[in-house]
Amino acid sequence: MRLFAFCIVAAGAVSGRLSAQPGWFVGGGVGVSTLSGDARSAISANATALSQYKPENGPLAHFFAGRQFAEWLAVQGAYSWNRNSLTLTSALFEGGRETLYEQSRGSRQHAGAVDAMVYFRGRSSWVRPYLSVGLGVSSFHSSRRELLTVKGSPDPPGQSFSATKPGLRAAAGIELLHRGGWGFRYAFLETLQGNPIGARLTPPGKRGLANFQNQFGVVKYFR
Repeated sequence: MRLFAFCIVAAGAVSGRLSAQPGWFVGGGVGVSTLSGDARSAISANATALSQYKPENGPLAHFFAGRQFAEWLAVQGAYSWNRNSLTLTSALFEGGRETLYEQSRGSRQHAGAVDAMVYFRGRSSWVRPYLSVGLGVSSFHSSRRELLTVKGSPDPPGQSFSATKPGLRAAAGIELLHRGGWGFRYAFLETLQGNPIGARLTPPGKRGLANFQNQFGVVKYFR
């Protein structure tokens, strides 16, 4: 009886090792990017200053490649690009005078990251939910489109500004796999980083920038 139990355990261990052999995967797709907004108010006895920016949803493209090291663990490198429209508003009321502007801008981001992924079902399953967390770097660039409203002598952001910031990424996703190693992948991803937009407001914003991404794409496993 003990020998039989030992054989069952040993067979399971060997099977687990064989099914957990390293495997490469690549993929990519499109999606929708949503940036977080920010607002600030500064009120004193002599002046009141208000500022905010409003982002719009924009297109997203993403690519990834990685390696599965165990039945439920993988590491991937990822790249994404997204574009979003912004509207910046600032108003200052001081000494009976009003100074304000509303500015339309465009923005784009290039981001690279390394993610650790934990799957909740094995490689033999055709439905594989997962969670991931990673660190990345994002290059942000914004350019002015139009000065919509001006009153007084405001000091809006210039023609363009750029910033490169590190970020923390977290995602929840699912893979639906088919024959030949091909499959569909969906992920909801959030990246938190320093805010280059809020820093240009008057008065400056205080919140970090969050980039929420709904990613749709395909994945190919090489087993």
